[in-house]
Amino acid sequence: MSPRVLWAMFTATQSDKDTLKLNEARAYGLDPHHLQFSGGETKWESSAFALEHGLGQVEPIIVEEEMTLSKAFSTAMRPSKIIPYFYRASDEFEPDDITVTTLVTSSRLGAFSQLIDQYQGPISVTIHVGNTTNEIQAVLRSLKSLYATSRNMASYVDVHLVIDSFDRQFNTWRNIARLFARTDYVMMLDVDFYLCTDFRTAIRKTRHIMDKLRGGNTALVIPAFEYTRYSDGLDPSAFPRDKRALLSLIKSKRLGMFHASWIPGHNSTDYKRFYAAPPGDVYKVTQYTSAYEPCDERFIGYGGNKAACLFEMYISGISFFVLADHFIIHQSHRYEEIARKNEVSLEQSLQKLSINQVYQGRIVWAHDGVKELLGDIAEVVYLDSKNRSEFLSAFQPGGRFFDVVGIYRENGSADIIGTFDREIIDGLSASVKWIAHNGAGYDPVDVYACIERGIYLSNTPGAVNDATATTALYLLISTLRQYSISERSLRAGQWKPSGLSAQARDLTGRTLAILGLGGIGLRFAELAHAFPMRIIYHSRHEVQDAPKWCEYFEDVDEMLAQADVLSVHVPLRADTVGLVGERMIRALKRGAIIINTARGKVIDEQAMIVALEDGHLASVGLDVFPNEPEVNPRLLEFPNVTLLPHMGTETQDSQRLMEIRALQNLRDYLVSGMGKDLVPEWKNAKKSDL
Repeated sequence: MSPRVLWAMFTATQSDKDTLKLNEARAYGLDPHHLQFSGGETKWESSAFALEHGLGQVEPIIVEEEMTLSKAFSTAMRPSKIIPYFYRASDEFEPDDITVTTLVTSSRLGAFSQLIDQYQGPISVTIHVGNTTNEIQAVLRSLKSLYATSRNMASYVDVHLVIDSFDRQFNTWRNIARLFARTDYVMMLDVDFYLCTDFRTAIRKTRHIMDKLRGGNTALVIPAFEYTRYSDGLDPSAFPRDKRALLSLIKSKRLGMFHASWIPGHNSTDYKRFYAAPPGDVYKVTQYTSAYEPCDERFIGYGGNKAACLFEMYISGISFFVLADHFIIHQSHRYEEIARKNEVSLEQSLQKLSINQVYQGRIVWAHDGVKELLGDIAEVVYLDSKNRSEFLSAFQPGGRFFDVVGIYRENGSADIIGTFDREIIDGLSASVKWIAHNGAGYDPVDVYACIERGIYLSNTPGAVNDATATTALYLLISTLRQYSISERSLRAGQWKPSGLSAQARDLTGRTLAILGLGGIGLRFAELAHAFPMRIIYHSRHEVQDAPKWCEYFEDVDEMLAQADVLSVHVPLRADTVGLVGERMIRALKRGAIIINTARGKVIDEQAMIVALEDGHLASVGLDVFPNEPEVNPRLLEFPNVTLLPHMGTETQDSQRLMEIRALQNLRDYLVSGMGKDLVPEWKNAKKSDL
């Protein structure tokens, strides 16, 4: 007995069928002549079965349809206008048939048309429409055209519209299609999967399989595959149609299980057993784990969210049986720009990202991070351009990176293609929406060119704090204690230089002035305070959550006059080039020290060298230089300075954290439309700048 006849069902009231809410339709920009849904009210009718057992209500209960749908999909991220049966299939379906439930965006109507003609059975589809007049009209025209050109669509397809301004409620859309399916069994399917075998006929003609489904505690599994080479998956007419041909392609490694990188997923299929299973076998899955399963198999009968956890289904009493003769294959496809605006389905679409790295086009430390953060939502391609010109040409129409959505950038790539200046930014294809820069400082990227193009830019604050702060601490200790002179003496085969103690000073009790109390500056302050040192700072504004022992100076000159050591921690921008210049250096007391782990161009290098020559500065500790990797040879002549070749984040721990943070920004953008670490210029951009 069908579960839907046990208790009750919704049906439209006759008056609602006769009267369409024309004003409401026009408010949404819909053509009322197309509307074929139940209207404004539904009635809840108790079934005969319920009434026979003293349950339910004799008289039908009238319920507002808006109320019904809002409750049915109360987990949606925001209210949506749901129009079930916008188009209703002309055919009537047997209760034990199998309805394919899916969601489709405007860019995938072609693939959907292919699915309709191939399946030729009941399909329940949710189509999302953005809440703008232009998009509503465009989708309606496309649907009308599809109905006019496909007799199968009119016969087999129920279309349900969702109208709102939020385009990522994928589970809601899937569940709408499932709720309004008109058969007892459903197969939740992404439209880009090609049905290589006729599982529907095989299931319905096989009595023992149908008996399992009718028992109510069985889900059938159809294994999913994808081609290992993108081009092989473009033409479904060349896909295998039987298991023998499938196994041949698997043996040659041209075909593999879908989302093979997901570990430890795919346990419900047990692919090795599938490969070895004899023809006609329907074997029971005997091993379950609590691993999250992305979208590698489709379930018939259970009808739950397709991203359901297998273990939860298992403990609810559902048994899985794999159809050993049947399979589906993911079709390769690339998305037009309009598709990315309206379709960012995490389990349906693979958006393309460029990993812009110099290390043979690879992430250095976070290999697992690429797979873990992006493997289930993006097609990741690695940059292999040999020069700037080749890089830019790849973003032109027909180029390898023409449809790239996001770019991961690491500073080493400048050795090959240069900085991301205006020429690079303007040369990127319109598909590029996010650049995830690996580093706290992002001056190698023209942020204002990005803003003009509408390309978001993120950096990696926080991930660099410890490593850069400990570098500053090393420079602090070395310059105050004059360790650079001591090391030079020892390497020259000599012992302690005479008179060194007169130049060296302890850290305890000294005053450290921090210019820019951001994440790195604050971490350095914590380290230096432990000696203890007195900590004073100047920023554009007082830092509200700074420790009480951090003394804020609104007047930078007043701060400089009290400093024994000035540590620079400001980002490089047009307004900070040469910030620490002649005036600021001379405002320091004679014998002071400057430390710089920010950017070389923040300090007027010539003014600093002059101050070293005349003794106004006792020493400097530098990890950064204006024209890296070049270093002013004059600096190398001073034995009392400590120099490092930009070692601030040169640890595998910090670099891994930086890589992960940059990748996380890309993932966040693909998932939610915004990353965590959008740079300040973007946050402060006026609408007129965009």
